[in-house]
Amino acid sequence: MKNYRCLLFCTFILLTISTVKADLTILPFSKDSYTEIKNQRQDKAFILIFWSESCNYCMQELAMFGKLYKQYPDIELLVVATDSFLQDDIVREVLARSQLELEQTWVFAEQFPETIYYKVNKSWRGELPATHFFGKDNKEIRHLGIVKEDELIAWLVKQSAAQNGKL
Repeated sequence: MKNYRCLLFCTFILLTISTVKADLTILPFSKDSYTEIKNQRQDKAFILIFWSESCNYCMQELAMFGKLYKQYPDIELLVVATDSFLQDDIVREVLARSQLELEQTWVFAEQFPETIYYKVNKSWRGELPATHFFGKDNKEIRHLGIVKEDELIAWLVKQSAAQNGKL
């Protein structure tokens, strides 16, 4: 019975990992990455999510985003693991479990993550999950903790309409 459970678990992990896009690029997130990401996406709506492998609330929020991601393809979703130098296979597993089929993601790549926290927001001390909403108008809304699904959907509907010129 014990071997059967182990086999079943391993099969689940392999199937989960195999659902992540094969061409997923995992990039290093340094103290300048936040500014670069914002500058590259001027006049476009997007969501930037900071998460950690050990954060249960982050896993819940990523699963919610995974569920809604396919319904709002006009809004780019960017996720950043705040676990410095987190192994690629763990990142892929978390994204697969969350059903997030992204082309790229980031992992903190600074020895002292506080330097990144400061660049993202001078008052941020690493609380998670941390979600940043950037509207088409380039206005940023920062949210600490799990985002409420109904509020997220309302924001996504509004930004999708703006992206498609319907607002």
